[in-house]
Amino acid sequence: MSPAARFAVPSAALLGVLFPVLETARRGLGAWLTTPVTLLEDYVAGALLLWAAFAVLRSRPAGWLIMLAASAYTTGMMSSSFLKQLEAQLQGVAWEANQGLVVAIKLFLWGLPLILTIVAARTLLGRANAI
Repeated sequence: MSPAARFAVPSAALLGVLFPVLETARRGLGAWLTTPVTLLEDYVAGALLLWAAFAVLRSRPAGWLIMLAASAYTTGMMSSSFLKQLEAQLQGVAWEANQGLVVAIKLFLWGLPLILTIVAARTLLGRANAI
């Protein structure tokens, strides 16, 4: 397994589990009845990341392309969420209890997929240049 895959596979698998678990813990199962899209996007991100981890682990031909799509989707999904919460924190507006902790967690949940996007893109570019 390449160094990129040794980083990407466990990172994507971890995020694939964390996104639905953390969002469900944060909002509760009742959110499926009131704000289902908020939960759904995290479940989609989790499923895509788990699929990507599996595809790269199994050296599927499209594995890195799936990783790129999954991590880019997740980075995009988290961008406005993280940046808006960070802005509120910097302005001193409290959206929720423990907002500083929420900002730190969202930074991780935004930053790691961003790194995965870069790793996947570089891996794909390296393969394209080798042809």
